Amino acid sequence: MNSRFSSLTRIHSFMPLAGATLMLGIAMSFTAPYLSLFGVEQAGMTPLRLGLFMTLIAASGVVASAWAGKWSDRHGHHRGLLLAALIAASLGFLLLCFVRNYTTLLVIGVAFLGAGGSAMSMVFSFARAALPVRDEAERAFALATLRTVLSMAWVFGPSVGALVLAAAGFYGLFLFAAACFAACGAIVWRIRESPAGDPHSAPAHYAGDPASSLEVTTVTEPAEPPPPAPPRTPRPAPGTQRQIWRSVVALTLIGLAANATMIVLPLYVVHGLKGTRLDVSIMLGLGAFLEIPMMLALGARGSTLNKLNWLAACAAVHVVYFVAVAAAGTINVLIPMQAFNAFVVAVTSCLGMTYMQNLMPRSPGAATALFFNASRVGSILSGVLSGVLVAGLGYRGTFLVCGCLALGALILFADPPWKRIALRLRDGWEDWRHPVQ
Repeated sequence: MNSRFSSLTRIHSFMPLAGATLMLGIAMSFTAPYLSLFGVEQAGMTPLRLGLFMTLIAASGVVASAWAGKWSDRHGHHRGLLLAALIAASLGFLLLCFVRNYTTLLVIGVAFLGAGGSAMSMVFSFARAALPVRDEAERAFALATLRTVLSMAWVFGPSVGALVLAAAGFYGLFLFAAACFAACGAIVWRIRESPAGDPHSAPAHYAGDPASSLEVTTVTEPAEPPPPAPPRTPRPAPGTQRQIWRSVVALTLIGLAANATMIVLPLYVVHGLKGTRLDVSIMLGLGAFLEIPMMLALGARGSTLNKLNWLAACAAVHVVYFVAVAAAGTINVLIPMQAFNAFVVAVTSCLGMTYMQNLMPRSPGAATALFFNASRVGSILSGVLSGVLVAGLGYRGTFLVCGCLALGALILFADPPWKRIALRLRDGWEDWRHPVQ
């Protein structure tokens, strides 16, 4: 393994790409946990306004990422779009240092922060195009290493962000984040796409993001004509289609609950439990730290695991997590609970997409798109939903509703035989009413 890492350092442009990925991860991990706190404490947003603000940023990021992915796949130029996204993010956080008007913040969120969020997916597209690697296995290993670098940024980023926030306030935090985006752009500016690179991108999972919902995967046509298609097989049975859509809805519910947690948890810790921003950073950093070994272990044994059972177990753990968070009276109870959240992120990231592809073996591209669309829909809906729930039910009620969403995902994955259960309950009721003499 050490020799493989050593060989990566000898690949032209790999180390600069690793540096750019690290700077991007730091900038994202600095700002994502504290953006909701900024909205409430500095801009005076109500929960509903905050939810709308976060939803519009997520939706703008999805639109920008989808457009950038299609345009770059068609024209083969990733560097310019990545630089534009990084510049937009840098300008957006610079403006947040001074702007507090809600309408203006919405414009900044949509035009700059949302567009800047697409940099997370485009950096991996650019890496494939910039690395002069012809061996697909070596390219996959290089991209996996870059994803690990991004994950490591989420381990220490929230903690360092909390220290910067304590010392310099939101002005210093956003100024530092803008500088990180600018530094990432300066590194990318010096890197050129390689003729030996692969212009097509791959989905990028990274620890720290609850549902891996910021990246956008596009399905591209192969450069060469495909081989003759095999004989048509019968269409999947109705049960198979039913299972596909049950799984898509379940993954959407998990993504919705996880993204709502990212928005509400910092507010709950600081305003509900009277904790500090450092407590928030410890929770998020611990979760990201635990996700990495879990992802590595699941990735190593993914082919031998029953993915449906693991996804159902993941949803059950999510239910336990939300109930425990709602019942927690102190921050000391919340911190170890992040291990449950890390398990959920690791399982859905590593096994969710593979499970969808197994359900649709002849349409892997469509299966991948369904998986990521589920996460993106959850990301978009989470902002408004969390705002409405916090305004109406408070923090604990919001977590209980998220637990109900996770319970719905568990039921969809488990697919219990309702008719058989109902018949048994009816027979038991009849036997109790009319016991045999």
